[in-house]
Amino acid sequence: METKQSFSTSEVAKYCHVTADTIRKWAEAGRIQVFKTPGGHRRIRRSDLVRFLHENNIPVHPDLEQAGVKVLVVDDEKAVISVIRRFLERSRTPFQIEMATDGYEAGSQVATFRPNIIFLDLRLPGIDGFEVCRRIKNNPETADTHIIAMTGYYEGDVAQRVEDLGAQMLMQKPFTPDDLRRALAQVGVEVQ
Repeated sequence: METKQSFSTSEVAKYCHVTADTIRKWAEAGRIQVFKTPGGHRRIRRSDLVRFLHENNIPVHPDLEQAGVKVLVVDDEKAVISVIRRFLERSRTPFQIEMATDGYEAGSQVATFRPNIIFLDLRLPGIDGFEVCRRIKNNPETADTHIIAMTGYYEGDVAQRVEDLGAQMLMQKPFTPDDLRRALAQVGVEVQ
């Protein structure tokens, strides 16, 4: 069964127990994050909806919580985050996707979102990817998280160093959809 990754304002209204017009007003006020389809229709991503419900103490329907592989994308380049997110959202495999742009935010997301897989850039502002990887793998609660490290600066021992810290692999940027598919397959996720 395919799991929906985005919802119309009418669908979100049912989850929030309000009218679709209220959802549109919240979107215009910036209270809930939306994107527009090429046809101009508002859509809300599953992860944004769940976050909104939690932040506003609205009960989360079980259908929303139990959907897909949880993926955290950590990179300070918004374009990289966007490419990975778009790849995951276009697949038929269900994913919940969150993002972080620095090591501190990554740590916070790991604690609250509990991802199954992390795409982790090694060159991050503040706490770098090596340290983020070390902390995740040294914590018994998160040690089984799969880490796919990423770098645009592939130097000699980087792959060995990050794999010694517990990452499953190092993926070189720029990468292709096939590279993403292979990386996910290496951690046991088949992307359709």
